[in-house]
Amino acid sequence: MEQRRIDADAALQEVLNAWGVIRTGPGPQSLNPDFSALFDKMQAYRTAKSLANNRREHNKLTEQAAAQEQTTKQEFMAAYRAFYAKHVNRTDR
Repeated sequence: MEQRRIDADAALQEVLNAWGVIRTGPGPQSLNPDFSALFDKMQAYRTAKSLANNRREHNKLTEQAAAQEQTTKQEFMAAYRAFYAKHVNRTDR
């Protein structure tokens, strides 16, 4: 089955929104270990993307920063698809 294309920025925002709901919901809720791992991958991508974008603005993007951004993006998107396939039972992600 062909996977549909997912926008990484939309996925990042979706994970942030879910985290916000979990953290601000009624009563204390702990993070599911799988969600926690997904959140960590999202944070790594978000940090690498921010660093790369800041360097792009000043025309100082290094190959290392660009590669780090792509690597963390791929890792995040793989984790995102796996998480949603397992927990939301949506195979189209």
